[in-house]
Amino acid sequence: MDEQALLGLNPNADAVFRKRALTYFEQLKTSPDAWQVCAEALAQGLHSDDHVKFFCFQVLEHQIKFKYSSLTEVQQQLIRDTLMTWLQAQVNGRLLKGN
Repeated sequence: MDEQALLGLNPNADAVFRKRALTYFEQLKTSPDAWQVCAEALAQGLHSDDHVKFFCFQVLEHQIKFKYSSLTEVQQQLIRDTLMTWLQAQVNGRLLKGN
């Protein structure tokens, strides 16, 4: 992922960084394989910033809504596995914290 663009996701970022971040994520949405970068980032917990996670989920959502039927079965399974892995990590994290 473009780490410089990710800086623009911070609510306190200036307009130039925000614009770069939004442009970057729009490119990810339309790129045929970039959604896999977001899937990997979510599944592996590469980014702790909730804003980055939110945009990664938006990229995956776009893939599911508009391109899911054109994906291979392996790619579709990757999306399902990514979402399940992320959900399990959230549950396990809450259990460890005692919430």
